[in-house]
Amino acid sequence: MNLIANLRQFRRDHSGAALVEFTILAPLLISLMCGLAEFGQVLRQYHIMEKGVRDAARYLSRVPANPPCTGIADPNWGTYVAQARNLAVYGVTSTGTPLFNGWTNTATVSVPDPPCLANPRVNGADLPRITVTATAPYADLGLLSVLGVGPLTLTVSHEQLKVS
Repeated sequence: MNLIANLRQFRRDHSGAALVEFTILAPLLISLMCGLAEFGQVLRQYHIMEKGVRDAARYLSRVPANPPCTGIADPNWGTYVAQARNLAVYGVTSTGTPLFNGWTNTATVSVPDPPCLANPRVNGADLPRITVTATAPYADLGLLSVLGVGPLTLTVSHEQLKVS
């Protein structure tokens, strides 16, 4: 009879129940926090790339050189494109510290020869459309590697009309 009484008392005893519940939920909560941190890192890196590409396109849209589509060959256009690539990756027109670790190659920023768009509202002058595109590997915090997700690549693009 003593055994049955002990089992009844054990069934009514709730001490330690919170510890057991936390032990069950802790891995889920930790995984959720790590996932949120990883997602935040993806958004941060994408935003930095987007800002750099936007700045590079704006820079090219305001330089005094004419792009190739205007029919006026300008020898400085290639120099301005190289400076725009540096601006996208380093935040300055020369080399320096990259905007985020892992994105150090300016060759990942492409600036194709812009097409000219007919614009009858501005004295019939054609307007070049500058497009800057960048691709960079995502430097993960480690959660994606643990889950077996392969390396991610982020791609950002921005278009801007050249204003003379």
